[in-house]
Amino acid sequence: MGFGKEILAAFASHGERVAMLSGHETVTYAQGLSQIHRLAANFTALGLRRGDRVGLAMVGNIDVVLSILACWQIGATPTVMDFRAPRSQRAKSARDFTLALILENRSPPGDDVYPGMLFQQDWRHAAPAARSFAPGDDSNPAFLMFSSGTTGDPKGYLQSHEALAGRVAGHRRGVPGTAMRFLTPMVMSYSATRHQVFSYLRNGGTVNFFPPLFTPSELIEALLSFKASATALPPPVISRLVREVGERSAALLPDVAVLFSIGGPATPDDKLAAYRNLSPGYRINYSSSLTGAISSLSDADLLAKPASAGRPLADVRIEIVDPDGRPLGTGQNGLIKAWTPTMVSAVMLAGNKPFIDPKVMGPGWGIPGDIGFIDDEGFLTIVDRESDMIVRGGVNVAPQELEKLIRQHPKVRDVAVAGFPDATMGQEIAAFIVAEPAGQAEIEAFLRANIASDRRPREIRIVTSLPYSDNGKLLRRKLVETLSPAGPGSQRT
Repeated sequence: MGFGKEILAAFASHGERVAMLSGHETVTYAQGLSQIHRLAANFTALGLRRGDRVGLAMVGNIDVVLSILACWQIGATPTVMDFRAPRSQRAKSARDFTLALILENRSPPGDDVYPGMLFQQDWRHAAPAARSFAPGDDSNPAFLMFSSGTTGDPKGYLQSHEALAGRVAGHRRGVPGTAMRFLTPMVMSYSATRHQVFSYLRNGGTVNFFPPLFTPSELIEALLSFKASATALPPPVISRLVREVGERSAALLPDVAVLFSIGGPATPDDKLAAYRNLSPGYRINYSSSLTGAISSLSDADLLAKPASAGRPLADVRIEIVDPDGRPLGTGQNGLIKAWTPTMVSAVMLAGNKPFIDPKVMGPGWGIPGDIGFIDDEGFLTIVDRESDMIVRGGVNVAPQELEKLIRQHPKVRDVAVAGFPDATMGQEIAAFIVAEPAGQAEIEAFLRANIASDRRPREIRIVTSLPYSDNGKLLRRKLVETLSPAGPGSQRT
């Protein structure tokens, strides 16, 4: 049985148990199943058919979940899109990846043309005609997912129901014996959120969709009042919570058996503080859209190696290779190559063109593009992203290594390092530092004393915050776009 059929069967078996909450709306499993059938009938009436790709750009997470399941009911492949995406981006996605229709709550302004339709809440409660459906059709991909696209046009990843089942099962392994009460403020356009949500729905849990705009205290109160047994948050949100609660003699959220850090990397200090002051169930996985989860860090391993990405999962094999694919030794930096049971089934480029690069993926394995090393105890440490690597005058400079060093200064709260074009050196180095402006001279002296001249940032900006995506990934390109030869608030060193 494929995953779509499995989760539809779960909705049929859990009856009046509460499946999802969002604000004042509550949906039981029985109600959800009925609404899935009605949505499937309405989607069919719109002309959607087996094998179609359907964009979902609705605001409400419950609408998105039920629409995903309705797509699986009729054998279509959903593509969950950020509801805030502009019209031009929706049109490009529809054109590049042959979307039959984009269902949306609003039609953004602009002249770009795409096949869009306003999603009607009534579709969940009334069908155009009574009809019966088979238990679901899992022969087509479960999802067309997009990469983050921060380095150019996004890739489209086709995820099979089998691979989806593996990724969902991986999340379920972390929550045995808990109350199965999951709260998330994250949107469903983020694949890690979908995997978490479907893990709980597949096993009869209750999912609370918390509003995405919140203060740290509001989120903490929600976790406590809901009696959440699990949540999944990006590193910047966890960092805000850590600062909010401060040092404590006991964890603030002891009933949160699993506090997943999802998205981008986290600092060692934030990992330790989250484990000690928020929940001992804190864990962080290293994963990619291409491969699924690769390694995990929690419990004693986190205390022993907080700077690492943990050990490979039980069903994963990791190798560190050079650019030509040759294996490297222990402690050597190179590209991370992972064999996982949850690889995507295909990769598509803009224009709906298959992306088959034998240097990037093969049977059961993929190279996500991150650079790291494995130590003699088997821990994986991520050094940087290959596409983020700065090449200054022929010298490779890993931004994360510089960021780790700069964070050691007590007045630095956050930092991002990025490369920008330079006519002489090819690339130069910029550091964007969240700190008080009064500390700039002291920080510059620290950099001169601790970083070799060929790796030292030539432009330093003190900023109030750094740009992160909703899933916690640092948007270095946005920072580079703010640079100018002599921009305000910058200092060449």
